[in-house]
Amino acid sequence: MSFVPVRGDMVWYTTPYAFLIAVGFATGIALSRVATSVSLVIVGALLATQLLFWAARFSSTSWSAYLTLLVFATLVGLHATRRMRVVAPLVLILCAVVVSALLVLPRFSATGIDGLINGKHMSTVALIPDLLVCAGAAALITFGFWYLGTQLRLASPALRARSSEALSPILRNLAPTLLTLRPALEPAIAVAFYGLWIIAEAGRSASWPWPSFPFTLGLLAASIAVARSFPRLAVALPGVLLATQLFVIPTRFGSTTWPVYFAVPLTCLIVSAMAGGRIRWLSLPIAVVYVAAITTLMTVPPLSDGYGWTAWVGVGTSVDNVVGSFAAVLVVGLILTSGAWYIGYGLRASQLKRAADAKLDATVDELRSAEIDLIVANERDRIAQDVHDIMAHSLAVIIAQADGARFIGPQRPDAISASLERIAASARTSLAEVRMLIESLVESPEGHSNPTLDDLDDLVQRMRGAGLAITVDRFGDQTMLTPGQQLAVYRIVQESLTNALKHAGALPTARLTLDWRGPGLALTVASSGALPQRRDSNARGRGHSRGLYGMRERARLAGGWLTADVDDEEPGGYLVTAFVPTACAVEQASEAAPEVTLLHEAGSR
Repeated sequence: MSFVPVRGDMVWYTTPYAFLIAVGFATGIALSRVATSVSLVIVGALLATQLLFWAARFSSTSWSAYLTLLVFATLVGLHATRRMRVVAPLVLILCAVVVSALLVLPRFSATGIDGLINGKHMSTVALIPDLLVCAGAAALITFGFWYLGTQLRLASPALRARSSEALSPILRNLAPTLLTLRPALEPAIAVAFYGLWIIAEAGRSASWPWPSFPFTLGLLAASIAVARSFPRLAVALPGVLLATQLFVIPTRFGSTTWPVYFAVPLTCLIVSAMAGGRIRWLSLPIAVVYVAAITTLMTVPPLSDGYGWTAWVGVGTSVDNVVGSFAAVLVVGLILTSGAWYIGYGLRASQLKRAADAKLDATVDELRSAEIDLIVANERDRIAQDVHDIMAHSLAVIIAQADGARFIGPQRPDAISASLERIAASARTSLAEVRMLIESLVESPEGHSNPTLDDLDDLVQRMRGAGLAITVDRFGDQTMLTPGQQLAVYRIVQESLTNALKHAGALPTARLTLDWRGPGLALTVASSGALPQRRDSNARGRGHSRGLYGMRERARLAGGWLTADVDDEEPGGYLVTAFVPTACAVEQASEAAPEVTLLHEAGSR
């Protein structure tokens, strides 16, 4: 092709080059996940090409391809590695500034004569305010979409697992300062928005009977400033502006000031992210109504700035032009406004999720600490109970034998030897069990020893040797009990006989009854002795000691029950009654109440 377009010719000749640039942007988006650094280089190179090669620049209708870079910024924030998360936002902001220059400055437009979006034919120096406004807005929007990508990354467990540190180092370092300055963010944006637009449009409003632009711009800037603190007022202020513009011609925006309407989706985003309750959900349909009104003011010539042209691109007044412009602006406005609202909604949802996750983590930590404390407390209680069961019985036998030997020694010297043998045997047995307990604490959590019902006869003989007169009655045939249940029965009998030896006074007696004729073992230990000064209150108080508490707990864990109190029918007597169901009964009951099987599984207690 020998024809080469020159500056000032029709912009349509730049379409093939612009198409290649758009394809390059799409390529950068496609590579943003697998090769973020390469995609940033591609986008940067394409923008540099547009700065240097005028034919590759977009026209007044194709410049919307730059909006794809917002998608690119979001994907970069979503998929960038830890090192790239330091560089990526800086590169994206630089790209936003380059795009602003391509849109505003005539020198970098497709024709080299007029600015691409503002239509101004001025020197570059005079267009610096326009460049500042556009660059500031583009950088802020680009950074916002990049930040949205980082938040989506935090909300995705799969992506969060790809890196040991999901939060960007930039955000992590700036977090304390940003939290302190957070309440001033929206007012600062509003001040910058108002100041930059006033600088860009200085001198234009003087042509009207009164300077309307500072007041109309102030309403939109105020809606941004109060969007966080007073969301209802922020939603209402754009409505006041649009109602005024519908009836007062000087207040309408012109071909260079219509981008001020972008404050509406920005306000919608802030309200959606910060407000709560009903106004948050109402802001979206209200904003849709505002978009329809803005589209009407921008595209319908009778409602434009008074010159009979549409306010946003200055196209003709034919029906086709008006309808086409109205449809295009309406669709784009609805997309931008709805997208802004959903971005705010996503930011709020992400913030609430992080707060809920933090509370959940704190609760889990507290529960874990409480569980550990409970396990430690239960283990201490188990150890204390085992030590009590071992030592109380042995010491009671030793004390009884020693006292007996001391009293009968002068009359029966030969009995001292037998008493000392019993004392030594009890001490050896106690020492062996204590050693086994210590070894079990170090090696195995399943307990130190498991006496069974076969060991009851040896227990009875030891207690008889200690001076306790015991009568044993058995009824029915013995049925199967689990090892844990047998241990519980053994400890209950041991504690009951030990208490009888210690507390029954002179000539202590006890009657042990084992009745197997029911669905389990009915156990009774009745003790008595000559204790004329015993008080009932003291006797009843023994039911609150560790030994009796341990008996009740063992019977409960074995699936049964236990009572212990003064025997009202026997003066000076004490009665312990317990019931432990058989293993079959426990298995049947566990189907309806699985917690009954705690002791059924092992004889750890």
